[in-house]
Amino acid sequence: MQYAYAYQLNGTQAGGLDPDAKAYINAVVAAGATVTSTQRTAINNFVKGEKAGSRWTLLKRMYLPIWGVAAPNAICMTSLTSGTFNGGVTHASGYVSTNGTTGYFIFDQAPASLGLTTSSGSIYCLVTAASAFNGNTTLGGVQDLLNASRTSFAPSSGVNRSIRVFSATPLIYSEPDSRSVLVASRTTTTTNSVYKRTSSGFVTTVNEGSALSPIVGTVQPMAYMANNNNGTATTFAPAAAQFGAYGMGLGMTSTQAENFSAGLKTLWETCTGLALP
Repeated sequence: MQYAYAYQLNGTQAGGLDPDAKAYINAVVAAGATVTSTQRTAINNFVKGEKAGSRWTLLKRMYLPIWGVAAPNAICMTSLTSGTFNGGVTHASGYVSTNGTTGYFIFDQAPASLGLTTSSGSIYCLVTAASAFNGNTTLGGVQDLLNASRTSFAPSSGVNRSIRVFSATPLIYSEPDSRSVLVASRTTTTTNSVYKRTSSGFVTTVNEGSALSPIVGTVQPMAYMANNNNGTATTFAPAAAQFGAYGMGLGMTSTQAENFSAGLKTLWETCTGLALP
């Protein structure tokens, strides 16, 4: 492993690493990933940046599935716990993708178990390679038996998008191109916001009131590349979609989402050599 070899040659070379960055790098290397010096620096810069901006503790689960191998792709950067890939998933260099019928990734805990509440919750993902998602497909989602607990990124019809954070009532907005860092956040019991980051910049896509009585899911864990509908994977993402990162956490303000999405974009692009449009 390139990281391990550099560390053996010069033990002080890793001395400047943030402890959490170092722990994540060690974990993915042990699981079979190769981490270059460029990637190591990018991970370290991201972790330090999130801590400096007081956002690191908001990121209850964050996955960077860029390593081309299932085991390291399943490791959460912030907790070092592992989720689970199921069905037909391609582990490419820089991203994962589903076959569109059986492949998805599922977290290890339900939203409430991660500390998310009716007034503080967020979901986020970095999506590339497919410009639009139409029909009965989902970038990611979860719901217990009650639809009111639903949290998801999903198309609605045509270029419309349906976003929920602990709500039976979706936010609907128009989005012809889904390639971006998407952040959906609830910071009060009555407000949901959706933010989008591309190479063109950062925008608030929609910011409006939602369900007055949101319900946080306590049973089922979040899924990406599909929706976890009370324990059953449904409405899979299209096979053309490529996921470079995804996660779930506490609520983010507009400023926090702006800075987090910028850091995540830089992390992914530096580590992969790929770029968002």
